[in-house]
Amino acid sequence: MMIYRAHPKVGAIIHVHAWMDGIASTDVNYPCGTLQLAQSVAALVREAEGPARAVVGLRNHGMTITGRDLDDIMERVDGKIIPQVPMS
Repeated sequence: MMIYRAHPKVGAIIHVHAWMDGIASTDVNYPCGTLQLAQSVAALVREAEGPARAVVGLRNHGMTITGRDLDDIMERVDGKIIPQVPMS
């Protein structure tokens, strides 16, 4: 909800357990579902060049992707998804 409230142009958000090259990601590996992780992801979306169309990583976990709608998101990531999340 933090992302939707801060960025009204975001119409859809997906989370996938996969990766894409060249994306910013959280610095720490918070446990899933924590407020700290949500705040870290929301900060990365806010800092993205276009928060309404951001792709950000959750370290050792996956990605959160924002878009106008689901079609917008799927078109942007088509062919770019790496099924193995890098572990660090």
